[in-house]
Amino acid sequence: MKKLIFLLLIILSLSPIYTAQACDSCNFFEYSLLGNKSYFGLFYRYRGFQEYKTYQNNSIQRTVQTYPEQLSTSLLPWDNSGELMHDPGGNGLYVKKSPQDFETYQSIEARGNYTLNNKWNFTFLLPYEFNKIYYEDYLDLPNPARDTTLFVQGWGDLTVATDYIWQNYSKKSRHTIRPGIALTIPTGKSMLNSDTENRNLFDPIIQPGTGAWAGTIRLNYQWFVSNQGINAGASYQMNTEGAQVYQFGNSLNLYTIYFHQFTAGSNWIFAPNLGFYYEDSRKDQWKGIIQEVTSGSVGFAQAGLDINYTQTTLSIVYQHSVFQNLNGNQILNQSRLSVGVAQNLKL
Repeated sequence: MKKLIFLLLIILSLSPIYTAQACDSCNFFEYSLLGNKSYFGLFYRYRGFQEYKTYQNNSIQRTVQTYPEQLSTSLLPWDNSGELMHDPGGNGLYVKKSPQDFETYQSIEARGNYTLNNKWNFTFLLPYEFNKIYYEDYLDLPNPARDTTLFVQGWGDLTVATDYIWQNYSKKSRHTIRPGIALTIPTGKSMLNSDTENRNLFDPIIQPGTGAWAGTIRLNYQWFVSNQGINAGASYQMNTEGAQVYQFGNSLNLYTIYFHQFTAGSNWIFAPNLGFYYEDSRKDQWKGIIQEVTSGSVGFAQAGLDINYTQTTLSIVYQHSVFQNLNGNQILNQSRLSVGVAQNLKL
C-alpha cells in the first residue's frame, strides 16, 4: 500500500496535463477544513490575461490561422504602419495586438456538496460569469477606431459530480482516495450578441456557456498526519461540439498542495497551504478545422489560506503564472484568485 501511495504522488507531481481557458474548474475538489461533510458555499473566481509573446511587425508570415477559418493575409486589413490587424474571433473585429490589451474572466459560483454515509459524495457547481476584453487598436470594418471593450455576462454551464470516498487509517496518518466523475451540462448562455448595429455573436471563448456537454474523470488524494498533509489531484475532461459549431480541446489538469493546520482556542483553525497547479489543452476546432492559435500549457505557483470557525470555512487561493508555452501568439496568463465561504450543513 505504501508503495502504491508513493507511486501515485510521484505521478501526480510530475506528469504533464491538458486544459486552457475553458477548464480551470473542471476538477473543483479542493482541500476543506469541513472534511467530507455536506456544505453549501459561494465562491468568487478571477482570471487575468495580458501581454503577448511578440507584437506584430512587417516580418509576419504570409498566412495566419484565425477563427473562423484560415485566410491569406492578402485578404486581411493592414494599418498605416503595415502591421496586420488580427481577427480574434470571426466577429468582424480585427485587432492589432498591443501591450495595453487585457482579458478578465470573473465568476460567482454557487457550490453544494452532499455526503452519503461518508462513502459517496455528490457536488454541483453553477457559475454566473462576467467576462471583459479590452483592445487598444481595432478595426470594426469598414471604419478604423481605437479603444474598445467587450463585456459579456450570463449564467455559465451547470456541473454535477460524484466521488467515491475510500479512507485508510493507521495509528499516525490517514489516506483518502476519491475517484470520481463529473458532467457539465450546457445550461449557460452561449449565443450572446454584441450591442453593435450588426449584432454579431461574441466569440465562443468569451461566452459564459459553451453550448456543449463535457465529461470529466478525476482522482483526488489526501495524506494527513500530525496536523499537516498533502493534497494532490488530476482530472481529464472530454468536450463535445458546442455552440457556433465550436469544440474546445480535451484537457487534463493537475495540482499538488502542502498544508499545515494551526488551532487558536477551541473554535478556530487556520490552514495555510502552498502548491503547484499545471494545465495544458489540446487544440480547439471550428467546423472540424483545427484552430492553430489555441491550446498550450501553463504552470502556476499557488498560495492559500483556509480559516475555519466552528462550521464555517473561508478559503482564499492565489495563483501566479510561473511559465507557459502557448501555441501561436496568444494573450498570456497572469494571475488567478479564488475566494469562497462554505457553511456546513447537518444533513
